[in-house]
Amino acid sequence: MANATLKDVAARAGVSVATVSAVVNGASWVTDATRGRVQQAVTALHYRPNRVARSLKTKQAYAVGAIVSDVTNPFFTEIIRGLSHALQETDRHLVLCDADHRFDLADAHLHRLLDQQVDGLVLIGDSVQEASLARHLEQYPSVPVVAIERDYGLDGVSTLLVDSEQGAHDATAHLIEQGYGRIGLIAGPTEGAGSQTHGRATRTEGWRRALAEAGRPHGDNLIARGTFRYESGVEAMDELLRRPPRPDAVFVANDMMALGAMHALRQAGLRIPDDVALVGFDDIPVSALVAPAMSTMAMPTRHLGRAAHEVLQDHLTDGPGYVTVRRTYRASLQVRGSSLARVAATE
Repeated sequence: MANATLKDVAARAGVSVATVSAVVNGASWVTDATRGRVQQAVTALHYRPNRVARSLKTKQAYAVGAIVSDVTNPFFTEIIRGLSHALQETDRHLVLCDADHRFDLADAHLHRLLDQQVDGLVLIGDSVQEASLARHLEQYPSVPVVAIERDYGLDGVSTLLVDSEQGAHDATAHLIEQGYGRIGLIAGPTEGAGSQTHGRATRTEGWRRALAEAGRPHGDNLIARGTFRYESGVEAMDELLRRPPRPDAVFVANDMMALGAMHALRQAGLRIPDDVALVGFDDIPVSALVAPAMSTMAMPTRHLGRAAHEVLQDHLTDGPGYVTVRRTYRASLQVRGSSLARVAATE
């Protein structure tokens, strides 16, 4: 059977083509009874709207563009899943671009998405530089933008953040409570892609604050830096192990580096947590599956994706006069085996 048309749906529901179009496009003036008849006809005939024709008529792409710093990082993947599922519920599709922690690639993606006239943008992480975003927004001021885990401070950009400073403080305080005395830090980079992500910078501040409050050492000799990728976690942990005296615990600024740090500890013949304890940040799915299971700070990843969609929907409904929002969420400590040796020893 040929694809059903608006006319076919209208004939089956006993209404006009204009009424069917109104229902399909979400008009509020249609009565519940009429809407029900149209929806039954849509289901019975397996009607699917012609997106191309719809876009030409409404001047909307029915698409949201997303640029993510690193699509291979499960933390970002979970945010994307939340966003994608929410978009499906509102008949919009996702155009996903991976910047691979490269400013030049992110800028090219940004240019292409705006040229395609996407209805909105979600920027996840920090690969899009502030100057580049500001320049593009001057040309496309009506396109709403939501940034996740990057605080641009630009007009027209809504911001969704996690209180990573407090999360890092809580993670470090947990290690202190377990009796660990020399707690190292594997942090993110200080320059280049990855250095401007909101949570990455403030996690160092939270680590320092918790140690200072407890009167524990918190100097730079306890800090090694990575790029948020697995391999850099291996290298950073090796660096800390070469600096005497060795830390007896480490807080790692994200789970991918923490997994690398765990590998480095095993390669050095050290036991986790008996010799060196460890806490990560993000709570990616694999963190609970390694042995020992990794203690970590859980980020509301799926919620961040859905919240980005909700903010975009509000902005699209309000039109050019939309008011940007700024929301901050909390991370929660997930205590697992990688940080509990001192407690177990006293029981």
